[in-house]
Amino acid sequence: MANTFFDKYGSWAVITGASSGIGAEYAKQIATKGLNIVLVARRKARMEALASELEQNFKIQTKIIECDVAIDGFHDIILNAVKDLDIGLLINNAGINCEGQFFRGDLARNTQMIQVNVKAPFVLAYEFAKKFVEKGKGGIIFTSSISAFNAHPYLTHYAATKAYILSLAEGMNYEFKDKNIDILALCPGMTKSEMTKGMKDSLILMEVQPVVETALATLGNSAVVVPGFINKFQTFVNSRVLGRISARNFSGALLERVLPGVKSKKGKSK
Repeated sequence: MANTFFDKYGSWAVITGASSGIGAEYAKQIATKGLNIVLVARRKARMEALASELEQNFKIQTKIIECDVAIDGFHDIILNAVKDLDIGLLINNAGINCEGQFFRGDLARNTQMIQVNVKAPFVLAYEFAKKFVEKGKGGIIFTSSISAFNAHPYLTHYAATKAYILSLAEGMNYEFKDKNIDILALCPGMTKSEMTKGMKDSLILMEVQPVVETALATLGNSAVVVPGFINKFQTFVNSRVLGRISARNFSGALLERVLPGVKSKKGKSK
């Protein structure tokens, strides 16, 4: 399995949002497949600890890029740092949210969400896909969300950014499938991470390990994957049973239940 994955995507993978949660789990699971890892995030100390663990446990190489994808010119920092590496896999995972009523986050926070959740993954996909076309192989995984499939009150702006990512990945998947480049939108539900600390109903939270396992197993076989039975069921009910208006109302009621103080809760980032 490891050799097949290595042969298909090359020797290095770039992972954004790699300091914790889903991003850190991607690093561990991709390392087991023999790829070297480029960790991209803001928190250098956490990446250093993770890099040491990866090198010791999996005998791979790592590279740390301390970079905030919310700043202008972030892509130049990343591209310059990896220009001499054989990058074959991009994990567009960095993201932020802002839970609560529409005006809960200030304008700066909400425009930052567009930069991190929309602009950054597009720019990186644009730049790395060009390189993958030249090589004749490669893969890109976007972290979208089950909230991308319908409107989500109290996650209104966040869900809209993830809907863009879902659409982007599906379109790219079709365009690049004859170029030996695999594109996937991972659409998890609520997952155990820094974003979901303090949730009232932990039963609907998935562990990061099966979420990432599902994504890596699906890459190359589908344009979209929703991990976990509960998330699949919710997505099916929202999109196939309830219709857009009822799905919107259901999602709003669910978030009022599981997110304490959702109408006034401050946003978090990862």
